[in-house]
Amino acid sequence: MNVIKKLRRKFILISTATVIIIVIGALSLITSVAYIRINAQIDSFLMYISQNNGRISEHKLPPNTTWFSETDWTGDTPDFPYQLRYFSVLIDDNNYVKEINIKNIAAFTEAEAIQYAQMAIQKGEANGNFKKDRASYAYQITTRPNGDILIVIMDCTRDMAIIQDFIEDSIELGLICILLYILILAILSNLAIKPFIHNIENQKRFITNAGHELKTPIAIISANTEAIELINGKNQWTENILKQIKRLSKLINELITLSKMSEYATENLLFSNTNFSEIVIEVAKSFQQMAIDQEKSLKYQVKPDVFILSEYKYLYELVNILIDNAVKYCDDNGHIDVKLVQAKKTTTLYITNDYINGSHIDYSRFFERFYREDTSHNNEKAGYGIGLSIAEELVKLLKGTIKVSYSKGKITFIVKFTN
Repeated sequence: MNVIKKLRRKFILISTATVIIIVIGALSLITSVAYIRINAQIDSFLMYISQNNGRISEHKLPPNTTWFSETDWTGDTPDFPYQLRYFSVLIDDNNYVKEINIKNIAAFTEAEAIQYAQMAIQKGEANGNFKKDRASYAYQITTRPNGDILIVIMDCTRDMAIIQDFIEDSIELGLICILLYILILAILSNLAIKPFIHNIENQKRFITNAGHELKTPIAIISANTEAIELINGKNQWTENILKQIKRLSKLINELITLSKMSEYATENLLFSNTNFSEIVIEVAKSFQQMAIDQEKSLKYQVKPDVFILSEYKYLYELVNILIDNAVKYCDDNGHIDVKLVQAKKTTTLYITNDYINGSHIDYSRFFERFYREDTSHNNEKAGYGIGLSIAEELVKLLKGTIKVSYSKGKITFIVKFTN
């Protein structure tokens, strides 16, 4: 059933989208916190070395400076002073190198240390990062009261690699979780929507059975009313009875059609080369007398011999519903225009009718079943808001599109089929 498939797809799509948002949000938050903590630790170590004149003190441990910092582990191992790889350069206010310490790093010579220290100063920032070959380094520049500048540069390649690995692992874990969720949800989704399926099936069964059961008493009432007319002649009461019987019969037929519509599938239709022009002209002509009786005018402009790949029965019913709707809800003394055009890639049917009071209607809901918010869908007009729902289902079945627009006191239904 198409309705059940659509419901299942929507359920999976909405549930998956929700999980994706949650997973991305959670992993992004965790990764961001990890990134902030790593950077806070690097800043803490750089500050510690700067405060100790460009060296590591075995007796004074780095401060835990921010809320995001990791657990203070530096005092747990006596090897901590030997784990950091760094160098420092002290430059006076005349840009003369007063002191250089490269004992704790092997990747830089003294000349390179001076070169990168000057490069850090030229950046004009108190701290920052740079890369040398594939290694990553962070630096901090401290200006002393006497004007000397201390530049501390620390190797943070391992820390950056940890962050990169953490991000990659988070992405992989997130993708695996999402794929597993989709797989499990696809398997178990039928159980989740089973109550909805049961309700839909019960509703359809009730509509179909009730419709068929109602046809018998309606037929009897109609026959008895016609018999009364034969005996006593026609009067306003018998005419009203027959009019309401006709209206009720149409409603029942529409309800049964709508309930069965979801059982139809495009794959089961026998599409053939169908003369769209012939259908539009035939239907338009059949409604011209009705329009005249209601003091309305119906004109059609149809390009001859427009053929599309479609199913004749359903295409005829689609055009019939739309023109019937246009005549029924057209303003008094108004005009209905039917136009069929064909371009290289599309065939388009336009059905327009005068509708002065249509500016306030929510057209996004126009194809909803039983939608009758506007003034034209009231009890003064025959109709229950079902026809347009059937039209939409027929268009989908025939692989087309339908939309409605309103402009300058006219409402237009536009149906398009791809050639």
